[in-house]
Amino acid sequence: MVDRHFLELWGNLLINTAKGQKQIEELTQWISQGLKGFEGQDAIFRKFYGLNSLDQDSPDYPKAWQKAADDFQKSLKGYLDLMGVVRKDEHLKLVGKYEDLKKKAADQEETIKHLRMLLDEKGIAQGEVPKGFQDLIKKQTDQFQDLMKGFGHFLEKDPSSTDGDNNNS
Repeated sequence: MVDRHFLELWGNLLINTAKGQKQIEELTQWISQGLKGFEGQDAIFRKFYGLNSLDQDSPDYPKAWQKAADDFQKSLKGYLDLMGVVRKDEHLKLVGKYEDLKKKAADQEETIKHLRMLLDEKGIAQGEVPKGFQDLIKKQTDQFQDLMKGFGHFLEKDPSSTDGDNNNS
């Protein structure tokens, strides 16, 4: 048999939890609506932020309200940061960035995969490309040296050398 004190305590705890949940939902809705819409919260807000001393029809009232609302939002963000909590809109923004980066990384991986397949189809291994350039440079250097040797032999055998010009003078 369950103790009646336990049942009474448990019942009151559940009722208070439900009331607290309702207050949290109202507070969340009030904040998301720009601190307007719930008379009870509005009155408390005006009291603690010194807006009760201003006439609501005054031209300065909207500016004072906005400054108080901005101060409240800044303080709330600082409090949530202190508690290690991230606001939902900030969290969703980061989730969106994460998803975009994840998609971009997957696209890049797919591109790399296709490029590797193309290299494999051509029969060119990744390490062979620089070796091919080195071989080409060596071949061109050898050909240039052969060309220079040929010019050297041509000049040695040329009958119109500078000696012949000196003889004419």
